[in-house]
Amino acid sequence: MRRFRLGVIAECLLLLTLVTAVPVQASEPRLRADAPSEYRVQPGDTLWSIARRFLHNPWMWPALWHENAAITNPDMIYPGDILVLKHSESGQAQLSYQQAEEGSVVKLSPSVRIESYRQAVPSVPMQKIAPFIERHQVFTEEQLENSGYILSMEDNRIVAGLNDRVYVRGAGYSAVGSRYLLYRQEKAYQSNQFRPNQPNRMLGYEMRYIGTLELESLDNDIATMRVVKSKEEVREKDIVTLQDMGETPATFYPNAPSRRVQGEIISMLEGVGFGGLYSVVAINLGEDHHLSPGNVLTISTQREKAKDARNGEQVALPPEAMGYLMVFRTFSRVSYALVMEAGKPVKVGDLLTVPDLQ
Repeated sequence: MRRFRLGVIAECLLLLTLVTAVPVQASEPRLRADAPSEYRVQPGDTLWSIARRFLHNPWMWPALWHENAAITNPDMIYPGDILVLKHSESGQAQLSYQQAEEGSVVKLSPSVRIESYRQAVPSVPMQKIAPFIERHQVFTEEQLENSGYILSMEDNRIVAGLNDRVYVRGAGYSAVGSRYLLYRQEKAYQSNQFRPNQPNRMLGYEMRYIGTLELESLDNDIATMRVVKSKEEVREKDIVTLQDMGETPATFYPNAPSRRVQGEIISMLEGVGFGGLYSVVAINLGEDHHLSPGNVLTISTQREKAKDARNGEQVALPPEAMGYLMVFRTFSRVSYALVMEAGKPVKVGDLLTVPDLQ
């Protein structure tokens, strides 16, 4: 039986920022005036794009799911299935779907998980974020200091490659045959890099994946390892770790952060000055600020100041909301996010707030 474990519908959402202790008030789904009464799922659809057809705030999709006690094992959503929008006796909007082959209405439940990803409708285009799950991390200063590193290469080589031996210091004890991840330190992320008049602190360092090592032997603090995967040449001082520092669950659900947060985009991870739909960005807060994969944040851009014609004063105008991001990978003080909607080009320094609370 086909299953789209609807953790997939959730696997899509967005962003983060500066946390206060004030919890976010729950919002209500806002049905679009032009929401269709029925929609047949098309190839290429994502759960975010489908939710957007029905709601102004697509991360509130679970509030529309129609409860049906007779259905205990919901199917997956596939191209050809029909989504049906109805209203209860009290006037509450309810969404269910009809499976293409059987025509049966089933309950869409947040407990559903992906079981057949290749054919089912995904929540987001996973190919856009997969490289950043596999190849990038952010280490805090403490994590960087406590990580192992390449001490030298076999035969005093300057670099090492696939199947070469390397000598590692400080990686800690583990069983022979254990696999270690190899990274190279890149840019540093700081909390107020766009506001020099405010207190600043180091958020972490971008780490680029270089390869994978396998432990062959350990003599006191010096480990002999072999390069078993290599994206680039291995160099002295490259960082060696057993642990992936990030958090990216197999499935996650669309939701607003649990706290009021404010933050900024601090890096365009694909190396371009501006981004748009499905661009991957780094933002300046993470797990320490109660963010988790699936959180949705509004992207806003700061308008140019206006000159007051009466006194010549330059007056700051309110930021302009222009889109949404989805957090998909979190670290202690930094997260990666995917741009889900953008009315204007997205750039470093754009502001992030909780949806409907900006």
